[in-house]
Amino acid sequence: MAESHQDDNTPPQNDETGETGPSLPPAAASEKKRRRPPLACEQCRRKKIKCDKKFPCGHSSKAGKKTSLTTHTTLGSNARQTPILPAPSLGSNSPPREGRATSLESFGISKVSSSAPSSILDSEFDSQNVDFLIARVRELEEKLANGFHISDGQSKVPATQSKTHPVSAPKGTISKTRYFGNSHWVNIVELLPTEFDLLGRANAEKTDLFQILSQCKAIGRRIKKNRQRPLSSETLGQSLPTRDVADQLVDKYLSTFEGVLRIVHVPTFRQDYERYWQNPGAANMSFVMQLQLCLALGAIAHDDVFSMRAMAMHWISEAQLWLTLPPEKAKMTIAGVQTWCLLVQAKSCCGVGQDLTWVTMGSLVRLAMYMGLHRDPRHLGQMTVYRAEVRRRLWATILELNLQCAFEAGASPLLSVTDYDAGPPSNLDDDQLVDENDGEEPVGQPLDTPTMTSVQLCVIKSLPLRLNLLRIINDFRSGRPYEEILRLNSELTKVCRELTHNISSLQVKQKELGRCKITSFHLSVAEVFLYRFFHALHQSAISKAFNDHRFYFSRRMCLDSALKLLHLWGITKPQAVQPAEGMDEFRRLVDNGLGLFRYIAVQSLFFVAVELINQKSSRSISLGYLPAVGDPDLRFCLETARSWTLDRVRAGETNGKAHCFVVACLGHIDALGAGLSNEQIDDAILQATIGSARVCLEALGEVAEREGVSSDDSLSGDIVDMDGITTAPLEWMGDWQWGDMDGVTFSQFAEETPFEGIDQTLLGNF
Repeated sequence: MAESHQDDNTPPQNDETGETGPSLPPAAASEKKRRRPPLACEQCRRKKIKCDKKFPCGHSSKAGKKTSLTTHTTLGSNARQTPILPAPSLGSNSPPREGRATSLESFGISKVSSSAPSSILDSEFDSQNVDFLIARVRELEEKLANGFHISDGQSKVPATQSKTHPVSAPKGTISKTRYFGNSHWVNIVELLPTEFDLLGRANAEKTDLFQILSQCKAIGRRIKKNRQRPLSSETLGQSLPTRDVADQLVDKYLSTFEGVLRIVHVPTFRQDYERYWQNPGAANMSFVMQLQLCLALGAIAHDDVFSMRAMAMHWISEAQLWLTLPPEKAKMTIAGVQTWCLLVQAKSCCGVGQDLTWVTMGSLVRLAMYMGLHRDPRHLGQMTVYRAEVRRRLWATILELNLQCAFEAGASPLLSVTDYDAGPPSNLDDDQLVDENDGEEPVGQPLDTPTMTSVQLCVIKSLPLRLNLLRIINDFRSGRPYEEILRLNSELTKVCRELTHNISSLQVKQKELGRCKITSFHLSVAEVFLYRFFHALHQSAISKAFNDHRFYFSRRMCLDSALKLLHLWGITKPQAVQPAEGMDEFRRLVDNGLGLFRYIAVQSLFFVAVELINQKSSRSISLGYLPAVGDPDLRFCLETARSWTLDRVRAGETNGKAHCFVVACLGHIDALGAGLSNEQIDDAILQATIGSARVCLEALGEVAEREGVSSDDSLSGDIVDMDGITTAPLEWMGDWQWGDMDGVTFSQFAEETPFEGIDQTLLGNF
């Protein structure tokens, strides 16, 4: 290609510096085949000063400028070191071709073709050096771009995480005015699409199943309405039972719940209790409200059918009304905090707005922090051992209640370990705490000595881990690598085993000492608090485990933890052992209680049903390194659960949906085992569900008759078209509530995680 020549009167422009110089005749340019290569950086060449040939040079360092050696760098012995190139910006992915040229120039490297004339390159050696540097920089840019995963232009995630098995971010579920995060039990429904599809179709087509469920709903509403008692601020605390009944209920509470979540100081509570019965009219209203809440919690384990359910609900409503009455400042006391703790616990277990306890818990957390319970008493001036220990116990209880309420709501735990510095309570019995400044302070006993606070100390050890775990589970911003789930699983397994071992050791030691403070009830409740976290941890990965064996471990952990929890509920195969002390109270708690004592078992049963359904669908391939659970054992759990869910209805629960779903899953499993077609499977599930709905209707009729509610329409055995009932929409996850839930709609969930083979228009009606 012919080169164009400039006019002799026009000075040529230097390509690198932009400066002009005297023009050279073509002959002179052609005669000078080689010139001395410069050894100075660009800044020194422009200023025409001596360069020290360092990177950066001394003059540039003093001037505060970052420069590099020019591309015409000699390959002599004094300049063989390649300068360290600064890393390109991580604000975007690998730059385009034009952007790369710009980034090369920013390093002081000119993009020059090796085929240019020798007058520009000076030598073939220099050309090879330039090409090598350009190729090297491009290689580093590509490695750097591939080594980071950029998201939202801000967060930088290492490639080692982006190349692992990612688990999708929790998307949550919208329920009318509420949002349920990943830890909420309702997120398991995506694993049972067939059952929900058929039940939604029954709603849309107004089938026999729909009409029976409508009658169940109508009689359930009448039962709940009959349980309501009129509330008045003028009659607070005037509906207590007789002394004999109150003694039994108080003893039930102190021997069960108080051993796990320390709220009251038992000797002080006993003294106030005796003074109350001596003169009920002179009792402090704060103690009366505490007493009513203790009676409500004790009534759960009082008998097999929770016969005092209506009275317990009334006591809870009165306590909540009293706490909200002015002046609110008068409740900012230790007694007020104790009443709040009892209220949160009673609302959850007795079914008085149990799905809204997280909202109530927020008020309790702020009240406690306003009173300084989150600070260790040693920072708050001089106080007695009694007052300091009560504050520590209450704060430990608030942390645990807050964690459990957040888990139930699928929400943030509101607190982190950096928000408080209060230490754990001392391992002391209540009779060792005296509200006096005189005398020596009691020294906490060793942790292996059983006391009334031992179980709380064992549970609180794992609190930082569970707080962090719940925060990660319900974080909707991003997914998490599967390796992180495995790491958290390892830590959670360790603390669960340590908890069981420590409490069991304390039980053995207390028998040697002749004491009886820690029962199997305390151990079972403590294990429920910890073992339930396996479900939330692996729930986001189990949906992939049936098609991708990389997530097989999550599938096994969900099933194993479900069987562990169901064993506590007595739903697995019984073992020939003598019933342990306190297990009768725990059985009544899981039969009569609501909140976590209902939802945990239902969620565990869903995991068992999903495993059996997938095994019958020939989608279960064992990897060989984990023992497989036999079909008879899993089926026995569902068979036992069918009776358990029905017993809950007979005990006064007004919602039989859990029973219907268990029976629907059994019908699905039996149909798959018989090798039926898809249409026959759907019909088998529907017929099984209709039968279970009829049984629930009869059980609700028995409850209505026992509580004095008219139920002739529902007990007739025929499907009666009740006015305004059969024509009303019936939402399986919404209108017909789980407990006191006001519905769960899956419209948003369906958009983010659509079910295969389900009409998407039905999901909005669930």
